[in-house]
Amino acid sequence: MTRSRMILVSAVAGAVLAAGCGDETGAPPSPETVAPPPPQHIRAVEPAAMVRQVSRRPQFRWKLPPGMVQPTTVTFLLAEAGTGDQPDADLPDIDAPGTPRIATATGLADTSPEAFDPWDPPPGAVVTGEIRDLTQLAPDTWYRWRVRAVALGAAGHADFYFRTRSEPAVPAGSQP
Repeated sequence: MTRSRMILVSAVAGAVLAAGCGDETGAPPSPETVAPPPPQHIRAVEPAAMVRQVSRRPQFRWKLPPGMVQPTTVTFLLAEAGTGDQPDADLPDIDAPGTPRIATATGLADTSPEAFDPWDPPPGAVVTGEIRDLTQLAPDTWYRWRVRAVALGAAGHADFYFRTRSEPAVPAGSQP
Protein backbone atom coordinates (compact mmCIF):
# COMPACT_ATOMS: atom_id res chain seq x y z
CA MET A 1 0.00 0.00 0.00
CA THR A 2 1.34 3.39 -0.89
CA ARG A 3 1.90 6.04 1.72
CA SER A 4 -0.88 8.32 0.33
CA ARG A 5 -3.35 5.43 0.40
CA MET A 6 -2.42 4.61 3.97
CA ILE A 7 -3.01 8.21 4.98
CA LEU A 8 -6.42 8.21 3.22
CA VAL A 9 -7.48 4.93 4.84
CA SER A 10 -6.33 6.19 8.25
CA ALA A 11 -8.28 9.44 7.80
CA VAL A 12 -11.49 7.60 6.83
CA ALA A 13 -11.09 5.16 9.73
CA GLY A 14 -10.51 8.06 12.11
CA ALA A 15 -13.64 9.84 10.87
CA VAL A 16 -15.71 6.71 11.33
CA LEU A 17 -14.40 6.21 14.85
CA ALA A 18 -14.94 9.89 15.70
CA ALA A 19 -18.55 9.67 14.55
CA GLY A 20 -19.13 6.87 17.01
CA CYS A 21 -21.10 3.74 16.59
CA GLY A 22 -24.72 4.23 15.71
CA ASP A 23 -27.65 2.08 16.63
CA GLU A 24 -27.02 -1.19 14.84
CA THR A 25 -30.72 -1.63 14.08
CA GLY A 26 -30.93 1.72 12.31
CA ALA A 27 -34.00 2.60 14.41
CA PRO A 28 -34.73 6.25 15.19
CA PRO A 29 -34.05 7.50 18.73
CA SER A 30 -36.62 6.51 21.33
CA PRO A 31 -39.44 8.98 22.13
CA GLU A 32 -38.01 9.44 25.64
CA THR A 33 -34.86 11.01 24.18
CA VAL A 34 -36.54 13.23 21.58
CA ALA A 35 -39.06 15.79 22.85
CA PRO A 36 -41.80 16.78 20.41
CA PRO A 37 -41.65 20.37 19.22
CA PRO A 38 -43.93 22.72 21.14
CA PRO A 39 -47.20 23.68 19.41
CA GLN A 40 -46.95 26.87 17.37
CA HIS A 41 -50.58 27.94 17.76
CA ILE A 42 -53.00 28.91 20.54
CA ARG A 43 -54.63 25.83 22.10
CA ALA A 44 -57.90 25.55 24.01
CA VAL A 45 -57.54 24.06 27.48
CA GLU A 46 -60.99 24.68 28.94
CA PRO A 47 -63.51 24.23 27.50
CA ALA A 48 -61.75 21.95 25.07
CA ALA A 49 -62.46 22.42 21.38
CA MET A 50 -65.83 20.99 20.24
CA VAL A 51 -66.72 19.66 23.68
CA ARG A 52 -70.38 19.28 24.66
CA GLN A 53 -72.13 19.50 28.03
CA VAL A 54 -70.15 22.52 29.19
CA SER A 55 -71.34 24.47 32.21
CA ARG A 56 -73.56 27.39 31.31
CA ARG A 57 -71.15 29.53 33.30
CA PRO A 58 -67.78 28.45 31.91
CA GLN A 59 -64.36 29.76 32.71
CA PHE A 60 -61.95 29.85 29.77
CA ARG A 61 -58.32 28.75 29.68
CA TRP A 62 -55.92 28.50 26.76
CA LYS A 63 -52.23 27.93 26.13
CA LEU A 64 -50.15 30.39 24.12
CA PRO A 65 -47.31 29.12 21.91
CA PRO A 66 -43.69 29.71 22.99
CA GLY A 67 -43.32 32.79 20.77
CA MET A 68 -46.17 34.52 22.61
CA VAL A 69 -45.49 33.71 26.26
CA GLN A 70 -45.12 37.42 27.06
CA PRO A 71 -47.91 39.00 25.02
CA THR A 72 -48.46 42.72 24.79
CA THR A 73 -52.14 42.31 23.88
CA VAL A 74 -54.65 39.53 24.56
CA THR A 75 -58.29 39.79 23.49
CA PHE A 76 -61.12 37.34 24.20
CA LEU A 77 -64.34 37.20 22.13
CA LEU A 78 -67.48 35.09 22.69
CA ALA A 79 -70.46 34.68 20.32
CA GLU A 80 -73.36 32.27 19.81
CA ALA A 81 -72.85 29.68 17.06
CA GLY A 82 -76.27 28.00 16.77
CA THR A 83 -78.44 25.36 18.43
CA GLY A 84 -78.18 22.50 15.92
CA ASP A 85 -76.18 19.28 16.21
CA GLN A 86 -73.05 21.12 15.08
CA PRO A 87 -72.06 24.80 15.29
CA ASP A 88 -73.32 26.97 12.45
CA ALA A 89 -70.62 26.96 9.76
CA ASP A 90 -72.04 29.98 7.90
CA LEU A 91 -71.44 32.54 10.64
CA PRO A 92 -69.66 35.77 9.74
CA ASP A 93 -66.18 36.25 11.11
CA ILE A 94 -66.37 37.06 14.80
CA ASP A 95 -64.26 40.18 14.15
CA ALA A 96 -66.50 41.46 11.33
CA PRO A 97 -68.26 44.76 12.04
CA GLY A 98 -71.81 44.24 13.20
CA THR A 99 -71.29 40.61 14.24
CA PRO A 100 -73.21 40.12 17.48
CA ARG A 101 -70.93 39.13 20.34
CA ILE A 102 -71.87 38.12 23.84
CA ALA A 103 -68.55 39.25 25.28
CA THR A 104 -65.42 41.11 24.31
CA ALA A 105 -62.61 41.35 26.83
CA THR A 106 -59.45 43.37 26.37
CA GLY A 107 -56.57 44.17 28.68
CA LEU A 108 -55.85 40.53 29.57
CA ALA A 109 -52.13 40.54 28.69
CA ASP A 110 -50.90 41.90 32.01
CA THR A 111 -53.12 40.13 34.54
CA SER A 112 -54.54 37.04 32.83
CA PRO A 113 -52.92 36.20 29.47
CA GLU A 114 -54.08 32.55 29.46
CA ALA A 115 -57.44 32.57 31.26
CA PHE A 116 -60.68 34.50 31.51
CA ASP A 117 -63.76 34.21 33.70
CA PRO A 118 -66.49 36.39 32.16
CA TRP A 119 -68.36 36.58 35.47
CA ASP A 120 -65.29 37.52 37.49
CA PRO A 121 -62.92 39.37 35.13
CA PRO A 122 -59.40 40.14 36.32
CA PRO A 123 -58.51 43.66 37.43
CA GLY A 124 -57.64 45.86 34.48
CA ALA A 125 -59.74 43.91 31.97
CA VAL A 126 -62.36 45.79 30.01
CA VAL A 127 -65.44 43.63 29.34
CA THR A 128 -68.25 44.68 27.02
CA GLY A 129 -71.32 42.93 25.68
CA GLU A 130 -74.44 41.36 27.05
CA ILE A 131 -72.37 39.03 29.27
CA ARG A 132 -72.43 41.85 31.83
CA ASP A 133 -76.19 41.35 32.21
CA LEU A 134 -76.24 37.51 32.08
CA THR A 135 -76.03 35.13 35.02
CA GLN A 136 -75.31 32.20 32.67
CA LEU A 137 -75.28 31.24 28.99
CA ALA A 138 -78.26 29.79 27.10
CA PRO A 139 -78.95 26.03 27.37
CA ASP A 140 -78.06 23.54 24.61
CA THR A 141 -76.36 26.22 22.54
CA TRP A 142 -73.10 26.23 20.59
CA TYR A 143 -70.70 29.07 21.33
CA ARG A 144 -67.60 30.22 19.50
CA TRP A 145 -64.75 31.77 21.43
CA ARG A 146 -61.65 33.40 20.05
CA VAL A 147 -58.38 34.32 21.64
CA ARG A 148 -56.19 36.84 19.86
CA ALA A 149 -52.66 37.50 21.13
CA VAL A 150 -49.91 39.84 20.04
CA ALA A 151 -46.32 39.64 21.26
CA LEU A 152 -43.08 41.18 20.10
CA GLY A 153 -42.55 39.67 16.64
CA ALA A 154 -45.55 37.31 16.77
CA ALA A 155 -49.32 37.45 16.55
CA GLY A 156 -52.11 34.94 16.17
CA HIS A 157 -55.65 33.98 16.94
CA ALA A 158 -57.64 30.79 17.26
CA ASP A 159 -61.35 29.97 17.34
CA PHE A 160 -62.90 27.21 19.43
CA TYR A 161 -66.45 25.90 19.84
CA PHE A 162 -68.35 24.34 22.74
CA ARG A 163 -71.95 23.45 23.51
CA THR A 164 -73.62 24.20 26.83
CA ARG A 165 -75.62 21.67 28.81
CA SER A 166 -79.32 22.06 29.47
CA GLU A 167 -79.06 22.21 33.27
CA PRO A 168 -78.57 25.66 34.76
CA ALA A 169 -75.26 26.55 36.40
CA VAL A 170 -77.01 29.09 38.61
CA PRO A 171 -80.43 28.35 40.14
CA ALA A 172 -83.26 30.56 38.87
CA GLY A 173 -83.51 33.81 40.77
CA SER A 174 -79.91 33.64 42.03
CA GLN A 175 -77.61 36.57 41.61
CA PRO A 176 -73.94 36.10 40.74
